[in-house]
Order: sequence, then C-alpha cells, then structure tokens
Amino acid sequence: MRRRAVLGVVSAAVSGAVVPLSFAPAPAAAQERHLPGSPSARWDFDERTGTVTREAVSHTADPVDYVFNDARYKPDSAPERRHGVRGRALYFDGYSTVVTAQGPGTLDPTGGMTLDVWIAPYAYEQGIDGKPQALVNQHAPDAKTGFLLGLRRFGQLVFQLGFGTDLIEVQGASDQPAAKGRWTHVAATYDPAARQLRLYRDGQLIGTATTPDKAPILTSDEPLLIGRHNTPTLLNGEFHANMYIGLMDSLVIRPGTLDDPTAHREHADTIAALPGHRVPRPDLVQQRARYDGDRHRPQFHMLPPWHWMNEPHAPVYFKGKYHIFYQHDPFGPYWGQIHWGHAVSTDMVHWRDLPIALAPAADSIGPDGCWSGSAHVDGDRGPVLFFTGGDDRLPYVQRTGLAVSAYPTDGDTDLPAWTMKSKPVTEAPAGLPAGPGTAWAQNFRDPFVWEEDGVWYQLTGSGIVDYDGTQVTKKYGGTALVHTARRPEGPWTYRGPLHWNDLTTVPEPGEVWELPVLLPLPGPKGKRTGKHILLVSPWWEAFNPNAVKHTYYWIGTFDKDTCRFVPDHEKPSEFDFGEHFTGPSGFVTPDGRSVLFSITQDRRSEQQHAQAGWAHNAGMPVSVSLRQDGTLGVEPIAEAAGLRGRRLVKIRQTSVKEANRGLADVSGDLLDIEAVIELRDATTVTLAVRASADGSEQTLLSYDTTEKRFSIDRSRSSLDPDVRKGVHGGTVELDGGRLKLRVLLDRSMLEAYVNGTNSLTSRVYPTREDATTLRLTSESGSARVVSLDVWRMIGAYDTPVAPAAYDPPRPTDVDALPNHDFATGDLTGWTVVSGATFSDANVTTRTDWGWGGPFYQAETEEDPAGHHLWGYNPTAGGDDATGVLRSATVPLGGDGIVDLLVAGGDDPDRLYAAVVRASDQKVLAKATGRGAEQYRRVVFDLSTHIGERIYVEVVDQATGGWGHINVDDVNVPVDRE
Repeated sequence: MRRRAVLGVVSAAVSGAVVPLSFAPAPAAAQERHLPGSPSARWDFDERTGTVTREAVSHTADPVDYVFNDARYKPDSAPERRHGVRGRALYFDGYSTVVTAQGPGTLDPTGGMTLDVWIAPYAYEQGIDGKPQALVNQHAPDAKTGFLLGLRRFGQLVFQLGFGTDLIEVQGASDQPAAKGRWTHVAATYDPAARQLRLYRDGQLIGTATTPDKAPILTSDEPLLIGRHNTPTLLNGEFHANMYIGLMDSLVIRPGTLDDPTAHREHADTIAALPGHRVPRPDLVQQRARYDGDRHRPQFHMLPPWHWMNEPHAPVYFKGKYHIFYQHDPFGPYWGQIHWGHAVSTDMVHWRDLPIALAPAADSIGPDGCWSGSAHVDGDRGPVLFFTGGDDRLPYVQRTGLAVSAYPTDGDTDLPAWTMKSKPVTEAPAGLPAGPGTAWAQNFRDPFVWEEDGVWYQLTGSGIVDYDGTQVTKKYGGTALVHTARRPEGPWTYRGPLHWNDLTTVPEPGEVWELPVLLPLPGPKGKRTGKHILLVSPWWEAFNPNAVKHTYYWIGTFDKDTCRFVPDHEKPSEFDFGEHFTGPSGFVTPDGRSVLFSITQDRRSEQQHAQAGWAHNAGMPVSVSLRQDGTLGVEPIAEAAGLRGRRLVKIRQTSVKEANRGLADVSGDLLDIEAVIELRDATTVTLAVRASADGSEQTLLSYDTTEKRFSIDRSRSSLDPDVRKGVHGGTVELDGGRLKLRVLLDRSMLEAYVNGTNSLTSRVYPTREDATTLRLTSESGSARVVSLDVWRMIGAYDTPVAPAAYDPPRPTDVDALPNHDFATGDLTGWTVVSGATFSDANVTTRTDWGWGGPFYQAETEEDPAGHHLWGYNPTAGGDDATGVLRSATVPLGGDGIVDLLVAGGDDPDRLYAAVVRASDQKVLAKATGRGAEQYRRVVFDLSTHIGERIYVEVVDQATGGWGHINVDDVNVPVDRE
C-alpha cells in the first residue's frame, strides 16, 4: 500500500499537485452568475423493482447492472430498492450495482454546472489506487476531462472537473464526511464567474478550489456511470474497486451555479417538505433474502448476511449471550477492507446479525484494516476486544489494539456499539529477542487474550528470523509471542516466545503462526487435566500450496510462570483431514468446555465468488477434550442437536444392505446423520451423500479397515468442471471394532466426525436437483449397522429456503472438440500455426504459477490430473514469445453454446482465444485475460451459427509483462454429421 499524507486542511488537486485551500467566502462574481436552472438530467430511483431506472428529463430507461440480474446459482432477482428521503432509493452493493447512462443531457458547462444527490453510505472504501468511490462520473482522468462526484477515504466528499490541462479536485473538510448510516445531501457546483469549485454538505459550504480561467471540457465518449468509477481498479481479475456502497436518492444535474445562500435555502426547503420536517433514517440492514434459492449457500451454519467472510474470532459469553465476530469485507465477496462483523446467539447455533463492530478509521490504530483478534470479559464493563490494526504508513504495519463496548453506558447486552482506543496495546519493535533470533516485526498479528488469577495473557502470532536491518536473512519458524499485564490497557510486558517450530525439522506449521489459540483441555467428564492444546494456522511469505488449508496442534503443558508451552510431542498433529478447516479461534464456556470456532473456506474461484455474491462461512463449533488415552477428543458442540428437525429414519441392528433399503426414501441437503457400524470382516464401508439417481454426482465418505483410513472422495461430487474436487483423509483407529460417524450436511458444506477423535471438513457443489440421496455400502465381509439416524435440519437464522436454480444439462447428442481439455498432456489435436510460444511444454498439470495462487483449472472425471495450457513458457521466451495455436476444424452443433476457461494478459487485440468461422476466417467471438493467472469461464452464444464449420484459435501477439494467455476446457458442441 502506498503511504498517504495526512492533510490538516481541505485541499485541491491541481495538475497532479496538492495545494491548501481556505474556507473564505466565495469571491464576488466578476461577471453575472446564473443560479441553477431546470435539470438537464435527473434520476429519482423511484422504481419499486426492475433492472432499469428512468432518467426523468429524457425519459430514457437506463440499465442497472447487478450481479443477480442474470444469476448463476440462484433465481434471478432485481437490484434492491429501499425507502429513500422521498419515495424510493437504489441500494448499491459495492461491487456489482452500477447505472449506465448516456450523459448529463443538454448541459453547457461554460455557464456553470451543479450536481445534487442524497446518499446514505454503508461503508467506506480504502481509496484503492488513490481513486475515489464514484457516486456519479463521466470523466477521462488521463485526458483531464469530464467530472466526478464521489468519496475519498473515510467518507470525505470530493468533486473533480476537467479542463483539458488540469483535473481540478475540491475536497470537503475531513471532519465533514458523508457519515455512514445516515442520509447526507451533497451538492457540488462549478462557478465560472468566480473561477471556483464548491462543495456543500447538507446546505453548508465545506470546501472550495480555484479553477483555471478557461472552460471545462465534458467527456462525451465515456458513459455516465452512477455508482462506479469510469476507470476502476480491477481486483483479482474479477472485481471493480472504487464503487459506491449504500443508498442513493434524487441525483440531479443542472446548468448554472449554486451559491451559499441558495444551497442553504434549497436544503432547508427540502427538509421542510419532508414528513415531520425530518430526514428519515435509512434502512441499510443487509437482508439474507438476497440469496434465497442459492443451491450452495449453507442454512444452519453461521455466515454473514452478505459478501466476504474470513475467520470468525473473539468468541465470548456475556450475560446469557454468546458473541462471535468475524473478518468481513462489506464491499464484495473478496478479501480487502477488513471490518469486524458481529453476530449474537443464546446457544452458539442460532444466530442474529448485529451491526459491524469495528471498521477502519482515520483516528484509530487500524486505518488500513481491523484484522483478527479475540475477546475476554473485563469485569463489570463487559467484554473487551483485542484486534490487529493495520497502518500502512508505519515501517511495521501491524499492531494490536483494544476496543470497548458501550455496555457500561447503554446496558445493551447485544453489545452493538464499540469504540476503538487510539493507542496500541502491543507492537513488535525491531530486534525483539525471540528464541534463536528476533521476532519478525512485519508479521505481528492475531492476538489471543485471556485472564487468569488476575493476570492478562496475550499471544500474538509471528515468526522468528534473523534481520540485518534491511531484509530477513534467515527464517527459523513460526511462533506466538507472549505479553502479560494486570489490566487490558496495560502496560504489557514482553515475556518471549511461547513455543516455536524449527523449519528444518518441523516445517508444517510454516514461517509464521497465524491465529494462535491456547486452551485448557478438560477430561472426558469435564474435569481439569492440567493439559492444554495449542493450535496454529501456518503462513508462508511466498506462495505455498498448503497455505490456508490446514490447522496444526500440539497437546502439552502451559507454564504460567515462565510463559512457555511444553508439548508432549515434537511433531504437530493435523486437526482436520480436509482442506477447508482453518482459522481457529476458541474460548472456555461458562460450563467449562473448550470450544473452537473455525472458517470453512469454500475453495471457489474469484469468478465463482463474484457470481455467488458471498464467500465462506463458519464451521460448526466443536468441543475439544483430552481422552483417557491421552489423544484429542473432537465433537460438534452438544447444542448442534438443537438444529434438528424431523427424524427421517431410525435404523437399529441390521445389515448394511437392509440399512441401505431403509435409506431409499431419505433425501436432503440439510441433514444430520449419526451412524454406528461394526466393521467385522468388511474391508470398507462407504456412505454416499449428495448422490444423484444415476450416480453421476455423489460424494463418498469411506473407512478402509486395511489402511485404517477415513476419507472423502469428491471426484464425482459435481459435474461442474470448475469445482474443486479430490480425495482427502487420514488415519483413524476404530473404537472396539466400531465406526462411529456423525455427518452434518448443509448444502455445499460437509463435516464428518469420526469416533470422537477426528474431523473432516469439506465442500461439495452438485449441479443436479436430484443429487440429494444417501447410500450405504460395504465391500467384503458382513458389516453390521448398530444404529443409523437421519434428521432434517432447521436454519440457524430462519426457515431454510429451498434451492431453486440448477445448471441446464449439456447436449448429449454431440461430440467434443478433439483434446478440448489438453488431457493428453500435449498439443495432440491442435496445430501450431506460427511462433514459438505454444508447444507441448505449455501443457501442464501445475496447480499454481509459483509466485501466486491457484490456477483453478478444470477438474473433470476424464482428466483428473487437471491438464491445461499455460501460455507462459520460461524455456521458450516467456512473455516475449509470440505465436498462434489452432484447434481442429469442426461443424458446430448442439445448442451452439461454446464455453472455455481463459486467463493471462488483458489485451483483446493481440492476446485472445477466439471462435473463428473456417469459410471466411471471421472471428465470431473472442475473449482475453484480465491480468490474472486464475482462470475464469467465458460463454459464447453462437446458436445462430449452428451447422457452420468453426475452429478455436489461441493468439499471442503481445510481448512484455502479461504477454501470455492461458486456456483450458474448451467446450464446443460438435455436430456428429
């Protein structure tokens, strides 16, 4: 992140420079000033529903883009409308809602121009790439033409106007922002007589800027966008930044100039005309109904009302209520702009959403993010929150901070209001001694705090390194640094590293420990054992395929006097057999249980997140204990049974074959399954869930007695090639020859608990409506079902909503393009037309590109290895190499729908994959990358060309950075002729 200068005065950007401004009254007009006239354009947003909004002057219907206009995983639904200041208002969701209009109407800016709008922001963007959140704009920043009205960091209002040589910006006073959660009237005006831009907030002048002695230039060749910047930053190859989030009402563009008395009078007149002469309170609450019908969204697990969730943290119990907080990006289903979401429960399984608890703020230790932490009750003042504050201006950007609730004042046990303290609690200076080296000060986060015998303990995740003053020269391993204090505010005393892993002998926990958790382990009957569990999430500086996939733990003893943890075993154990359980947090319940919360990563691509509108959810809370044999006990909390609805089947003492017959009439995707099976001489026993009638989709949970291994097989879990699949598992000892299995199935969410000792968390994404059945089978021998029970589950928030959207089946009367997914491992079926960039060496099974994240190439039953064409060939010129690759020529058949995966550079003229008509070499459709290596699927409707002979051509004529293209899974329905 770039550093940001702190300005104590209102300023304006002139030719790229920033100059201070005063708040002197506007100078007298040197020529006649024209007050604002009739609108040249006006959007009232009064529609109750629909995908257009009407511009009232021209009476045009302007489209409202919105992710669910054409939904991928749920039924279509229109952009949200809510009550406005007057009539209705349009809700902008921060990443997908944007109005595209032709322009500001008949507007001559030489006589002045004025923009008015009512806004109620939900959150503030961090100012990605230094660009404002655009409320309305039609500008070309490079050409310094056009206009923009928007918000900078923390709600600071700005107005930009281009004069060809200068793009002038007036900024409102930093202490006069468009406040979150309330309606603000914003007016911006250009006064040519005074050569001035002015900004008004609720009728009051809040900023001025001087303009050149020349006429502004509007930008007619750019669309007028409402809610999104004309040149937004693209995040992760998928998401547009610099977008507005919140309600908008009554956007007006007028010729003429607004002066101070008129601005004040017009605002007063508007208020006087409102019912009760008061501006109403905006309804900004996120409604879960937005996702009704989503076939993959969990129903009885904790998850935010919308957008991005990372790990839940800071569980705490206070006055009859459990509170959980979670990492949250309100702007969209992607990582960034991290806030703390908040939910409350009376039983840890039924939840209510509460307002955002913590948000980045200019006057806090977390202006650039409020990252993970923990909570503990501090006597009568209630819980206090410890969080990681991000400040990109500092040499070491992470510190821990403290937030307190308003409970002592308002007495509200929901704890809806929090205040962050302005001073840090702890920070890691350079050279802080830690074991064999020093603490990695750049990585100092995720405080875990508890109080015991009057002493407050704080663990902070970090690593141990050697540092020469400019760079890390050696990495020893991850650690948790210990501080102690007598009160939450401190002073805190550094006590050294709790424990650490030596990367040379124990590399699994990574170079840095994230989210360290230390909890006492009760015995089987809840008695104290003197043992603790230490859990960590591994982190590596460079990309590592095991990052954000695993949680490791040690069982051992915590010495309170030395603040050291002594493990009973050198090698850590993996907590969960899947690749989705991570980000643990924990606490001790009032009845003495040690309970863990976790994040269940969904392993979807950025494109899938954008199409779904949400990302991730919490796992079911689990109780951990110490078993009599000294091993870890893991079970879902007892309260999970409170989510059970009707029992669907009850089977006792029968054969596997008979039990399977009993399951014939049982189906569902919201289930709690309990089984006890005697394996006897059977080699395997398998429970199939989310299975379709023909078995084309099914997920298998199996126990293999030979290998003593419990596993999940997702190879056929989905017909969608873009869904992550694979086989995962681990060793489990039977309990007296019995397999005790508990399975929680919640749409795409699957958790299996085996013999009370191990868990396996995974995700499955079937495409078929009938993929809801269960089947129990065994191989060899005569396994016996002691008991088998299945319950329908109820919702964690309200009545579960049935899925209502499924993928249409692909045509079955067609052939495929030869080697359409490069499953042969080479270019068989493809022809190198020219150049050196494409060769057999480009066909790879790599799952990542070495310096970043996953490709997310197609995963199909025909190509389980996941071959794909990576256009970057380091042995043949890399990005500078060029060439053309062509498929076989085939007659287009079926429904004429062609789809493929594309990634790489963004250059539609020189870097693309195209469908070409063979008879005249006309390009019928093409797609380029988006400056990202991760694949995204593009779809071409070529139904008007059915019967024509076509081929697919991959073109790379670009050099330099991002001068390559990646392609996979080219699905062309081929007429069998």
